[in-house]
Formats: sequence, structure tokens, C-alpha cells
Amino acid sequence: MAELAAAEPMLAELAAAEPMLLRPDQAPQRYLEAVQTAVAACAAETVGQTCYICYGGGDEDEGLVRGCACRGASGFVHISCLARQAEVFVERVISLERWYSCGLCEQNYHSVVLCALGWAAWKTYLGRPEADLVRQSAMNLLGAGLSAARHHEDASTVEEAELSLARRLGEPEENILVMQGNLAGSYRRLGRLEEALRSHQDVYSGSLKLLGEEAGGTLKAANNYALSLSELQRFEEAKALLCKVMPVARRVLGDNDEITLWIRRNFARALCKDPTATLDDLREGVTTLEDTERTARRVFGGSHPLTEGNVDDLRHARAALHALETPPPPPSAPLYDEDELD
Repeated sequence: MAELAAAEPMLAELAAAEPMLLRPDQAPQRYLEAVQTAVAACAAETVGQTCYICYGGGDEDEGLVRGCACRGASGFVHISCLARQAEVFVERVISLERWYSCGLCEQNYHSVVLCALGWAAWKTYLGRPEADLVRQSAMNLLGAGLSAARHHEDASTVEEAELSLARRLGEPEENILVMQGNLAGSYRRLGRLEEALRSHQDVYSGSLKLLGEEAGGTLKAANNYALSLSELQRFEEAKALLCKVMPVARRVLGDNDEITLWIRRNFARALCKDPTATLDDLREGVTTLEDTERTARRVFGGSHPLTEGNVDDLRHARAALHALETPPPPPSAPLYDEDELD
């Protein structure tokens, strides 16, 4: 009892330092809101379906979601069922793998479904000691889920807290680089472009030294750095970097890998958005986007953010190509002004 009493001031200090978003009283309501958002987003697709885990339908208490690459009748599920399944998995192997990815298609969850699972995981494990690996992973998942659901301000809050904790605990440099990259992505989406660029550059440089040019972490960091360059209209630098890493990604990871597809998509976007783009540039951009869209749809399904983003990019790229391919109309003959003097 004396030890518990002595620890109380320290626990109170840690609680006070933690962002409001991460405090225990926030998680239950945030979880319920995230589940409702995910169910509403998936409602059109889940009508009449049953949960592949409990075989129940979407009732008044909790509807169904679908946030992976499963096809047909597979993949429809309750968030609460996914959470229970993931908890059992953690007890067996001490890994949050099932919180992140589907047990059927093994693809990562995305969008608002990932956000709901992030809150479910945080609600489940936030009471563990701050140095506990599962708790740290749950915080990481929550940040990823908030980002996937485009709650970028909240995502940056969680990612800043995660990075601060990791540094305080002396986490390995590779883990620190991943967290820095995640936070830089949130900064970029919030419009903090120069700050994001500097951080992405540091992460890419650090990953090259630590992991080498062929590592997935390095290739992802290169893609993110190039994306920040493009956001600042530095298209030539972005294209040069993506041209350098694109063949490496295709050789090491393969054409169906998500990182490879993001790199190819962002290269095509840089080609098409560059104000100095030639007709050949636009044609290459459109061809590349058509190919990545087909591949993403086949591998990840039509609702995946990569597929949906490709569709939007392709529409804009085709419009830009059409505008450049279509010659301007000839000037019309001047109209005779009867009031003009000869």
C-alpha cells in the first residue's frame, strides 16, 4: 500500500502530461463514435450481409463494416468481433498484427475501419504500463487510424506523444525514424509543408544509412520525401528521386506491392502536375496511372485509398492530356462594325 501511495504522484504527473485525446476517459466515447462512422460509411455495401466471425447481421447495436481486400461475401464483420479476435491473437503471439490486417485476405485495414480499430485497441490496452510494447503498438495503430480517417490534427497529437515517449524510453533508431515519418506525413496534410519536407528528408537520409536503399522502410521514406517535394512545386527533384527508387521497388518488392504502387502513382502525379509537362510527359503519366489503378483494384479492391486516389488522379491527368492534345480553334474573322469609319 505504501508503494502504491508513493507511485500515485508520479502517475498523476504522467496523466497530466498526456494529451487530452489519449486520456482514459476519452477512449470509450471516441470508440463508439468511430464505430458509428465506419458502419455508416460501409452501409450501402453491407446491407443483408452477415459477420464472418459471429455470423450475426447488422443490428441496432452495431452494424457491419468492410475495410479490407476481401471479395464476395467474405470480409463483412462487426468491429467488436474484430477486436475480440485481435485480443486473442495478442494473447497468443504478443503482436497487434490482427488489429492491423484481415485474417482472411491478410491485407491491411484502411480508412474509417482502421480508425475504429485504432480506438478499440487503445481502449483495450491504454491501462498497461507506458513501456509495454502492446500499449505502444496500440498508440501507433491509433495514430495510423486517425490519419487514415483524415483526422490529421488528432493524428499529429497522437504521433507527437508516441515519438516523445519513444525517445524517453530509448527506442531503436529504426522505430524512431518510422514515427518521425508518420508525424511528417500529418504535418504535410495539415499544410505545414516546409516542416514536413525537412523531416521527410531527415527520415530518408537516416533510413538510407541505417537500412540501405533496398529496404521497404527506405523506399517508403523516399516516396514520402518526394511527395513533400511535389507539394512545394519542386517537381524536378521529386521526379529525379522517384525515378531513382522506382526500379528498386519493382525489383525488390514487386509490381503488386503497395509501396511500389504508391511510388509509381506519385511519379505519374509529378509528371502531370508539373507546369512544364510536355505531351510525352502527360501521356506517360496517364499510362502509368491506368496501370497502377488496374493493379490496385485487382490487389486491394475498389474501396482502397490507393485505388480511389488513382481514379481521381487519372481523371485530372486525362483532362490535362486532352487539353494539350486538342489544338486551339482558329481565330474568328473580325466582325464588321458599321459605325467604324473607313
